[in-house]
Amino acid sequence: MTMLTDDKREIFEKYYQRSSNYYVNQLENYQLHGKCSFSVTAFFLGIFWMAYRKMYKIVIIIIGLILLESFIEETLLNFNVISNVAYETIDRISTIIWGGIIGVYANKLYIKQSVKDIDEVLSKNYDEVELDEAINRKGGVNWLAPFVLLFGIATIVILSL
Repeated sequence: MTMLTDDKREIFEKYYQRSSNYYVNQLENYQLHGKCSFSVTAFFLGIFWMAYRKMYKIVIIIIGLILLESFIEETLLNFNVISNVAYETIDRISTIIWGGIIGVYANKLYIKQSVKDIDEVLSKNYDEVELDEAINRKGGVNWLAPFVLLFGIATIVILSL
């Protein structure tokens, strides 16, 4: 990955919108050291933060992994391999572990997605107006997505009772 030129910096700033200072710094740190900082917000909000940042594919993957983990835990409980107390303990610990994993990797995944999105937009040879529109579509945030995700999860939980 090449270092940020002024032109590219401006494009990334448009992509990140109101959080551009923070994420451009994350991008530069990633380019220099291959690392990004821990995201406290992503630790606490998890997949809702990712949905807000338009990281839909990753949200689906994580939901699938969490459902698989839950299925395994339920199976172990149902076959009396673990007790109810052990099940609850495992559930609490796994919640913290998932938060930690998401907190550690969220910024890096978001930076990688932004680079991919911007490379894709730039490959289309848009004029300046089209370029701005495409960056605005790909970047920024989606306020509705976390609420749709929450509604979907709540619906599944209610229907499973």
